[in-house]
Amino acid sequence: MNAGMTNVRVVLVRPQIAGNIGAVARCMENFGAGPLVLVEPKVSPTHREAMQRSTHGEHRLHSARVVGTMAEALEGTVYAIAASRRPGPVHQADDLSPREMGQVLARHIVSGEVALLFGSEDNGLSREDLLACDAVVVIPAHPAYPTLNLSHAVAICLYEAFLAVATEKHTDATVRKRSEPADLSMMHRLMDKLQHALLTIGYLRPEKPDHLMFPIRAVLSRAELTRAEAQILMGLAQQIDEFARYGGGKR
Repeated sequence: MNAGMTNVRVVLVRPQIAGNIGAVARCMENFGAGPLVLVEPKVSPTHREAMQRSTHGEHRLHSARVVGTMAEALEGTVYAIAASRRPGPVHQADDLSPREMGQVLARHIVSGEVALLFGSEDNGLSREDLLACDAVVVIPAHPAYPTLNLSHAVAICLYEAFLAVATEKHTDATVRKRSEPADLSMMHRLMDKLQHALLTIGYLRPEKPDHLMFPIRAVLSRAELTRAEAQILMGLAQQIDEFARYGGGKR
C-alpha cells in the first residue's frame, strides 16, 4: 500500500447522486486515499444506492464527514487542487494536467494533508470554489463531450496521484525545509488581510478584487510558505492597512 496516499483528502462539493458517492468511495479504496468529505451533499453518504456502489469502500461512507462550508472542508490541509472541465479563474497560472497534478500533490504530501475537490454532477465547481484552491486540474477529453462522470474524474486524479506519490523521493533535507507549513486556513487569513490592505490603498478594484488576488495567491502558493513566513506577511499587510488609514502616527 502507498502510505503517502492517506494524506490525500477527497472533497465532493454538493454531490447529488448517491451512486456516484458510492463509486467514489470504491475508487478511494482502490488507491488507498485518505478521508472523504462532503460539502452540502444532496443525499446521504449512507444511502442504499451509495452503499451498493461502494464495493469494499462501505467504511468510507460511514466515516465520511459532512460539512456546510468550503472552509470546513479544507481545514487542516496544506494544499488544494480543484478538478474542473472549465479553465480556472482569470489571470491564473496555467491549469494542470492530471500528470502534473499528481506530481504537485506528491511534493506537498510530505508537508501534510492535501485536498482534491470535485464539483456537483450538473454544474461542477463554482468560481468561488476554484478561488479557494491553490490550483486547477483539467482532465483532457474529446471536445464533443468533455464532461466526465464524477467517479471517473476522481479515479483519474487518484490514479495519477498514486503513481506520483509512489515515485517521489523525499530526502531528510526536503522534509526539514517543509516543516510547519502554512495550512490553507492560515493562507486564507493571509489573503483576507492582504485584500483588505490592498483595497485600503486603492490597488484593487472593489467590484472585482479576485482579478489580482488570484495571481497573488498563486505566487504565494508556489512559495510554499511556512507558518512563520505567513505570520510575517500578515503583519506586513496589517501595517500597510494601518498606515494607509492613520498615517505614521499609529504603530
